[in-house]
Amino acid sequence: MNMVEVAINQPCCSGCQACVEMAPEIFAFDAQSGVAVVITSPCLEETAHKAAAYCPDDCIDIIE
Repeated sequence: MNMVEVAINQPCCSGCQACVEMAPEIFAFDAQSGVAVVITSPCLEETAHKAAAYCPDDCIDIIE
């Protein structure tokens, strides 16, 4: 069970919420700013990579 840090490049986030759907334990949607935010980091590496793979804007950074 490897843990990694995650970050969102918010300027490139379209607010699609794919990461929130894939990993609600890591990401949340900030309605005020209209983009996703990280709520849990570090987090499980497998879950972070799964969410990053579904991000259509490729704005999830995984710091291993």
